[in-house]
Amino acid sequence: MIRGDEMETFVMRFQRSLIYLNRIFSAEMMKQMDVQVTSTQMFMLHFIRESGSCRLTALAEKLDVQPGAVTAMIDRLGKSGYVTRENDAKDRRVIRVRLTEAGEDIIKKSHELRKEIVAKYMESLSSAEVETVTVLMEKLVASAQTLSNEAN
Repeated sequence: MIRGDEMETFVMRFQRSLIYLNRIFSAEMMKQMDVQVTSTQMFMLHFIRESGSCRLTALAEKLDVQPGAVTAMIDRLGKSGYVTRENDAKDRRVIRVRLTEAGEDIIKKSHELRKEIVAKYMESLSSAEVETVTVLMEKLVASAQTLSNEAN
């Protein structure tokens, strides 16, 4: 196992690579999506879709921001027709957010576009390199999930 300065060098290189790839993918996604949605708003839409519907407080916790910031973003997404608000069936004081058909459509479009973008960037790799990168990323995800579960 790598330790010390050598590990620190690899960690820094890995972090820079992740940040750079995320910026490139996000910028290309937003450019090709042809919609006025930020990457944070897109993340919110994905979270809402996974949840079916969710409370504004759950979104704030997931994004690690104040509820007021989430309210403003949801207002913009609502005006664009991507989400609707509804009262919770069990507690009328609670507001839940749900995707509209337009919100579902933008998520589907983003999934297809993301696949195209990733495939385009992977074209420069051999099939063995693609497999290696994929297997290693899956191992990192599994490790992160295990550590996250242990922390909670």
